[in-house]
Amino acid sequence: MSRFYPPKSSIHILARGMVTRGDAIVLCRVKGSDHFFLPGGHVENGESVREALSRELQEEMGEDDYQIQNCIGIGENIFLYEADILKHEINFVFHVLVPEDVPIQAKEDHIEFVIVPQSEFGKYKILPEQIKKGLEKWLDTGKPFFKEIYG
Repeated sequence: MSRFYPPKSSIHILARGMVTRGDAIVLCRVKGSDHFFLPGGHVENGESVREALSRELQEEMGEDDYQIQNCIGIGENIFLYEADILKHEINFVFHVLVPEDVPIQAKEDHIEFVIVPQSEFGKYKILPEQIKKGLEKWLDTGKPFFKEIYG
């Protein structure tokens, strides 16, 4: 499927963390929102994806006692935002280990974290949906994923 969009439709590169603590997974959401996403954010010009994830986790969680592991998946997401703004993003997802004694608290006022047992991961509304499916596959098989997303 070929589409053309005006030059203002830029592509965003994001670094995301599948943050685990023991057998639990840390999810993030904007306060009051009905859906969750993985912690992380935009890669800045001149910054590696891994560096961006480290910076974003520091900004969002305030802790640096975590271990960024391998990249476990890549997800492309193309979607309409607010009905008339096209968004196109490439998400690089890394597994991140956090020790059980490290507190998980949001350092940014507009977000909150929820810690869910791995067995309940599938019950949560996590966006983008295809990344959620890729993560479920990774949790089940340990194999990295690549997902193209049109929504």
